[in-house]
This record gives sequence, C-alpha cells and structure tokens, in this order.
Amino acid sequence: MSTVHVFDVAPLRPLMGGEVPTQALVIVRGDRVIAVDAGYPEAVFDDPSLIGFEARFLRLPNRPDAALTNRLAAIGVRPDQLTDIVLTHLHSEHAAGIADFPAAQVHVSTAELEVASGSSLRSRVSYRKRFFEHVPRWRTHVGDIEWLGVPGCAEVLEDVILVPLPGHTVGHCGVAVRLDCGDWLLHTGDASYSDIRSGSPAAFPLGLYERFTAADRDAQRRTLATLSRLADRDDVHLMSSHRIPMRLPLTVTAPERAETFTTKESTK
Repeated sequence: MSTVHVFDVAPLRPLMGGEVPTQALVIVRGDRVIAVDAGYPEAVFDDPSLIGFEARFLRLPNRPDAALTNRLAAIGVRPDQLTDIVLTHLHSEHAAGIADFPAAQVHVSTAELEVASGSSLRSRVSYRKRFFEHVPRWRTHVGDIEWLGVPGCAEVLEDVILVPLPGHTVGHCGVAVRLDCGDWLLHTGDASYSDIRSGSPAAFPLGLYERFTAADRDAQRRTLATLSRLADRDDVHLMSSHRIPMRLPLTVTAPERAETFTTKESTK
C-alpha cells in the first residue's frame, strides 16, 4: 500500500494579499520515497534574500518548519531516505529545496532544464540557478508515451508519469501518480490556479499571476483544454500547487490543506 502526503512546502504571502500554499506530494512506497516538487530549503526561510528580488513580492513567512526536510522528519523520513524528486518546473518555490537532498535522483523535463540553465533574459529573471546548478543526480526526460490521450509523456518511475503541461514555463509538466485504487492523482503544478472542474476563476491575485507569468500563452490555453478534459474523468483527481486540491479521492481535513491520505481504496 502506498501513502501519499500533501504538504505546503513554501507558504507565500504575495504583495496583493492573502496567503498562498505551495503544495508538494510525498509518496511512500516501501523503501522508495518520492517527492513531487521540493519547495524552499530551510535556509531560505531563515534568509529570504537568497531568492533575490522575488523575496520582495512573495514575502515568505518565517516558517522553517515548512521546509521539505522538516516535513519529512514529521513522518519519520530522513533526508537521505528521499530517493527521488520529480519536479513540475524549476521556479524557486518548487525546486530550491532540491539542494537539501544530494542523494536523491532529480527528475525534470529536458526542455525545462535547458531553459532554466540558459542565458536569456527570461531565464535569468525566472530562475534562481544557485539552487540547482550543482545538483549531482539529474535525470532529464523527453516524453515518448501517451497517457490518457496526452502525448509526449514520460514514465519516470513505475506508475509516476511526467505529463507535459507547457505554458507557465516552456518545459512545465504535471506529475501523475497511480493510486492503489487504480485512479490517478495529477499534480498540475502551476498549469492553472483556477478550479478546472467547476470552471470558477482563480482568486485574486492568483488570476493575475496566471496570465502575466506565462511563458507561452497559446501553450497555456492548450494546456487548460487538456486539464478540462482530464477533469471530466472519474479516475483522474486534479490538484495544483497554489490552491486547495481541486478534487482528491479521499476527503481529508487538516490544518494545512490536505496533509495525508492513504490510497487503499476510493470513496467515489
């Protein structure tokens, strides 16, 4: 039986108001422990200037307990026991924490790493390379399989699929995890901040961020159409980084959104 934990690993208080979570998954399958996104390392909560100008408008609260290392400790997992990190993309609140896990295999799309490592103005503005330029165990992926009608996907681990959802960044991906009940949980990263299933728009100020931070608006529109189709399936459960999970297979109440659920059976 797998256990999936959902943690807020980079709480944000953006300039225009509110508090926004950055939700990561931790999947425990026997000896393998997999994270989907890594949040900020504890060092950034102690010194937000490490993320440069972003600190001025993301306004991190003093929450070192939210660092993935501490989230793992809370469920009895040491940093060296994290075997794999699968990244939706390389923006700092999703990826900076990989620096704390030198033993983990880090999975990302080839396109995302290429853009993030580049010298273009967008690359320099959008990515904080100091957190990932010395990662010893990259594994990049170019998708060659189809998953539920979505082409260009890659199976990075057994029942863990990197799903291309470009737009927010050029190489942005979702991560689909097969649950024990046979359904799929799709972490959609920053592909959308709105509730895809209901069609309700993203709350302010997330709607502004969704539009104005997109690297490719045409690709973003195509991605939203893909997510809308997937949301209509009963066997796919969508969640995103910066809002409460859209639809999960089990109802969970916890102080910080969905914190833990087991995937032994579905309640639908």
